[in-house]
Amino acid sequence: MLFLVAGFVCSALVSLVLKVADRKDCDRYGMLTINYASCIIPFLLTQAGKPLPEPDADFALCLGFAAVNSLFYLAGMVVNQLNVRRNGAILQSTFARLGVMVPTCLSIFLFGERPSLVQLAGIILVLFAFIIMNLPEDRAKEKSGATKPSFSLLVSALLLGGLADSLLKVFQQYGNRTLQDWFMGATFLSASILCLVMTSVRKERIGRKEITFGLCLGIPNYLSSLFLLKSLSTVSAYIAYPTYSVGAILVVTAASCLIFKEKLTGWSMAGVAMIIPAVILLNS
Repeated sequence: MLFLVAGFVCSALVSLVLKVADRKDCDRYGMLTINYASCIIPFLLTQAGKPLPEPDADFALCLGFAAVNSLFYLAGMVVNQLNVRRNGAILQSTFARLGVMVPTCLSIFLFGERPSLVQLAGIILVLFAFIIMNLPEDRAKEKSGATKPSFSLLVSALLLGGLADSLLKVFQQYGNRTLQDWFMGATFLSASILCLVMTSVRKERIGRKEITFGLCLGIPNYLSSLFLLKSLSTVSAYIAYPTYSVGAILVVTAASCLIFKEKLTGWSMAGVAMIIPAVILLNS
């Protein structure tokens, strides 16, 4: 259970670091270059001493999938940064967890899978939450300082995060599963190269601030997945995944309210309250 708690705390730290980095005005792509580069290091350590894969069709397919996946990763992280700035860390973190809807829906159309009644209830609950969060506030509540959310950004983050998860499932279906480590390693390498190119094109810099926040982003980014994986050896998946998702949302919500003094509209808070059980149902 300790691994599970550490996992969702690390996951929450990603959203909180993005919030602090936005306030410190870090150069976006410089910071993301360090973020993805730091994720490559554990991959290289795990592959040390092992033979390189054969340069065959399976490996070429692996690299192709990784290149596409890196675009989803980079676009998703950029949209998450914009979400933190526009919508706050609470909504960004909440909608990031809803990315699980995308592979669920794609599995229906691509692989003929059918969602369980519990998952279907989760999807319906999410739709109700979207409707509630779009309801207008009365004028008195609008003056409280709470910000009306930008749903185009929130839905974009949901879709990009979900597409990255979906591509892993597609790779498992059509690619060589023994190359999964290389798939993720090549994804991080491609994303860091893309960020480095963008840093050069936009004439951004990679200074001490970008290195510091890039590492603060990359380390928990990697550890969150590692701790979740380790927790699955002692905790059942149907307990681990919902706890991981909801735990991260609650940590971000508490920290954002107490430390950053974030405010949401009344309907947005009601929507978040509905999304939390929806995430549990979707992960069941």
